[in-house]
Amino acid sequence: MKNRIVYMALFGVLLAWACSNDDDLSPSLLDENWYVLTDSEDPLDHLRYELFETYGIPVFYNDTIGEQERGVDNVGEPIIYYEVLNPNYSIESSTEYAQYVLSCDREAITDGVEFIRDYVLPKLASNRLYPRSYLLVDTLTLNATGSYPYEAGVYRGMMTTCVGNIEMLLGMSAGELERLACEIAAEEYATYLTENASSLLETFYNVSRSEINGLNLYSQSLTAFSEVPYVENLEEYGFLSYEKGAQYNPSSSRVTTINERADVADYVTEVLLEDDETFEAMYGSYEYVMRKYRLMKTVLEDLNVLLQESN
Repeated sequence: MKNRIVYMALFGVLLAWACSNDDDLSPSLLDENWYVLTDSEDPLDHLRYELFETYGIPVFYNDTIGEQERGVDNVGEPIIYYEVLNPNYSIESSTEYAQYVLSCDREAITDGVEFIRDYVLPKLASNRLYPRSYLLVDTLTLNATGSYPYEAGVYRGMMTTCVGNIEMLLGMSAGELERLACEIAAEEYATYLTENASSLLETFYNVSRSEINGLNLYSQSLTAFSEVPYVENLEEYGFLSYEKGAQYNPSSSRVTTINERADVADYVTEVLLEDDETFEAMYGSYEYVMRKYRLMKTVLEDLNVLLQESN
């Protein structure tokens, strides 16, 4: 009983101390929402604000998206924190897979914002597919620290989706803009499907996991002597592309197939283009490609139903 009284008294003292210090509390400033855009008289930033107001997605053209003063150091100089977008940020890895060069061409950046607004976002069927942000850059290099780096148009990271080649948008045809938009949107679909609706993909995966020679063909190095032999046209194995970050040498009959996520993005791109006639004219002679194309159409139909039900 005596111990209980002591504990209660101690609790009362602590509670009184906490209440007496309420007036001394101040915001920590550590919970700033760096992804909220405010309006500006600058035409480019006003355009970005209008897009943000409509879709809730910030589009950046600088990877430093904010700064904050966080006290002073031991010599009285202010400590400035800078919030920097990092496309490579991952809980599991710190590999610098993506490298980029920012653009200083404000006209090209404006074109990029309009491209995201007019071409890309209308292809995303639900706000559940939206990325956290877009970062518009001049050039984007993937597998940057590997043996076979390559230029790309899009890379989807946790903090942002990087969109490259924005200084080339003005010179693109309507068809090229449409394909690029579908490739960018496909990255969001592929991420959502693989992370939140993977069961929809099982039949699609199985075509290249088990139906062809009874083997899993994903992420395989194919040579003339491998279990699954090299073929000049990977469409025979149901693939629309090869792994660009690995050695590709047709003269020595060597190629690496893509992984499941890249395969999903390839087929989502083609389905979003909504041009069955052109696709069949190009790939109609490849049995497994046509099968996977039809399966992906069903996947997206089922996904759209799920997304509508969850709204």
